[in-house]
Amino acid sequence: MKLSYNWLNEFVDLAGVTPAELANLLTMKTCEVEGFEDFMAHMEKIPVALIEELTKHPDADKLKICKVNTGKETVQIVTGAANVEQGKKFPAALVGVKLPDGREMTKAKLRGVESFGMLCSGGELGITQLDYAPAKVDGLMPLPDDWKVGAPLSEYFGKPDIIFDIDNKSITHRPDLWCHFGFAREIAALLGKPLKNNPEEATFKTQATTLPKIEIEGRAAITYCGAELTGFKVAASPLARQMRLIAVGQKPINNIVDISNYVLFEIGQPNHAFDRDKISSLVKVSYSKSKEKIALLDGTTHELPEGLVVIRDSDKAVALAGVMGGAGTETTTSTAKLFLESATFHRSDIRKAVAKTGIRSDSSQRFEKAQNPGKAKAAIYRFATLLAEEQPSATLSEIAEVSTEDYNKTQPIIVSNAFIDQKLGYIAERSDSNATILKRLGFGVEEKGDTLVVTPPAWRKWYDITIGEDLVEEIGRFIGYKEIAIEPALVACETPRAHNALRELEHRLRDLSAIRLQLNEVLNYAFHSENDLKTDEFFSPAGDAMRMQNSLHSDMGFLRTSPLPGLLRAVHGNYREEKNTRLFEIEKLMLPPAHSKLPRREAYFYAGAVTSTAEPASVAQEIAAIISAALEGCGLLRHDQVFMNDAHGIFHPGRSGSAGTKDKKVFRFGEVHPRILAAFGIKDPVWYFDALLEDLLALKAQGATYRPPFTHPAVDFDLTLVMPARGEFASLKAAAGVAQPLVRRDLDKTVLVSFEHVSTFTGGNLKDGDKAVSVRAVWRNPTRTLASDEIKKLQDGLIQKMQKAGFALR
Repeated sequence: MKLSYNWLNEFVDLAGVTPAELANLLTMKTCEVEGFEDFMAHMEKIPVALIEELTKHPDADKLKICKVNTGKETVQIVTGAANVEQGKKFPAALVGVKLPDGREMTKAKLRGVESFGMLCSGGELGITQLDYAPAKVDGLMPLPDDWKVGAPLSEYFGKPDIIFDIDNKSITHRPDLWCHFGFAREIAALLGKPLKNNPEEATFKTQATTLPKIEIEGRAAITYCGAELTGFKVAASPLARQMRLIAVGQKPINNIVDISNYVLFEIGQPNHAFDRDKISSLVKVSYSKSKEKIALLDGTTHELPEGLVVIRDSDKAVALAGVMGGAGTETTTSTAKLFLESATFHRSDIRKAVAKTGIRSDSSQRFEKAQNPGKAKAAIYRFATLLAEEQPSATLSEIAEVSTEDYNKTQPIIVSNAFIDQKLGYIAERSDSNATILKRLGFGVEEKGDTLVVTPPAWRKWYDITIGEDLVEEIGRFIGYKEIAIEPALVACETPRAHNALRELEHRLRDLSAIRLQLNEVLNYAFHSENDLKTDEFFSPAGDAMRMQNSLHSDMGFLRTSPLPGLLRAVHGNYREEKNTRLFEIEKLMLPPAHSKLPRREAYFYAGAVTSTAEPASVAQEIAAIISAALEGCGLLRHDQVFMNDAHGIFHPGRSGSAGTKDKKVFRFGEVHPRILAAFGIKDPVWYFDALLEDLLALKAQGATYRPPFTHPAVDFDLTLVMPARGEFASLKAAAGVAQPLVRRDLDKTVLVSFEHVSTFTGGNLKDGDKAVSVRAVWRNPTRTLASDEIKKLQDGLIQKMQKAGFALR
């Protein structure tokens, strides 16, 4: 969320408080301020300039020499703009001014003629978002004749501002802070300053008129207010108001839409303007019917499930309540009368609508947190006040209000000072009592000896302040948590009764992966869509996945059954920036039970995904090395590890395998099938591996085994073979015969114990479509050293096998 310093200053005096001090105050006592930056600071340094004289450049047909009156002096500026005109006014950026694109104006010579600045376009000023035609002109931005020469542009576009960037997560529990006035009220309390004015107490002279009847079905709304506005014209908003909206991330549309957004960002109350002539005599807040369709302002049409709150014009749904208005009843340039609604809905209903439709708006963001219904009328009064400031002829009808509950009722909280002090801890020096602090924060406090009867203010009682611990938190943050003494907890120091082997393994794998293997950890959502379930059914069939009753999003309706979809999304998100990604994740799956009478079980997994520009054979070796290190870290020594070719449906044919012991497959790994990658928008190869921690934990339970080293040396033989460029290393391995890494030590038998890839070469004197692959074969006889004639026979035999399979010796 973005906050405007100037806007805050309209409600609380910030004189003497620098932006850095304000950011630190809020961060330490209210919420996290991620940073702040200047907004339109250059507009104060760019004056309205008059072109007093205009001549052609002596050496350039398209350049013109201007004598420019800046109010303080007349300077010479050379321009190539086609629309420059003598006697007209334009913005002039003089020497020393820095523009939004980073350019700083300096004295320059253009084809031998000195120029002391630049005449500017709307794009160069950074204001093309404005609903202001001159700012969009292809060329210099012409200024009105009645603007004063020498006056800074900020006099007409609004003062330069400072914009604070608030971390939304840190104010999720504070519905009152989703607006400028809410922050101003908070700052006033922290600084001990009075508020200049309160827009939530706005009033406006009203006139009697006939309004549509308002009905609320059941508990579809807490309160619904409606009024009619007339005597105005739909037009562009004043420039200063447009600039303020741009500063907080909003695009100006017209005065009606802009005022509606302005009120939203000022007091946090969403509102909506209907064209009064497009609605009938009945406005009803009710629930959607199954498969009911609604067209919204963003141009989309949605088929709604049953039970979402909608606004109806008689029987037709014309708005998705609290989320977005509907198409067909919106204001246009010909609108002459408005029906202005301002309502408050139950936050659970708005969260449901967002989850079911996937639509999130500035309005829904606020209603999801719960808003104070007492602001509903104030929003209409404030809307009318702002409209009348630019069009005094605007008139407002009496406000009709229908409510389904008494929202003014407040339940007091009873706590003792001893309870608060015991929860807070020791604070050396305190200038204010608990009651004084709470009163400064807007709470009503009645002191009865050591007991405090505390009444939360209207803006804090909605799901925010409800129990005594909430008051402790308020007092603690007001004092400052750094003032609370750090003391060790008075608890017994005991060895944990149970050894958590699974958690220990999790930490060991995480350290191994991040430190030794140089993998980057990712944290993915533990939720799947239906398509995700079908992507990988290795651990659980798609039909056995657990569906959630209240999912965060329509595409996150099931608990995770495979690590693969989440890791592929992480690869896709990182691949644009880094072609060689190395990711791992350790989290939980929700798996079906082993028997129908047993509950579902959670199982931790260890999984990873690797992308690389290297040859597939090299990446395969890297994946094997990662898995081998993980197995060894779990207690399985390398000579007890068994790797084998193994087919799995998620992998590319011929490029997958499994690893574990001779009795148990623990890891599966390989290159993900291109069909799966395409579904996630990935075009290049991705190598993947996974295992369950319970299987890895069982390895350690088996205990380490020891094999003494062989007393007789092995024999290795390197050779280079020519094969098709698209050929697989597996075909070479198959031609060589089955390697036997585990050798019986009591048999006088020579065996091929390994056949491994060394390197791949393309180009040079090789034919197009061929590659040279270097391999290493290793033979061993456990009972004796091989003689030279035996070695020669083994080597010749291997070469003959390769040539017979169609692989030439290079």
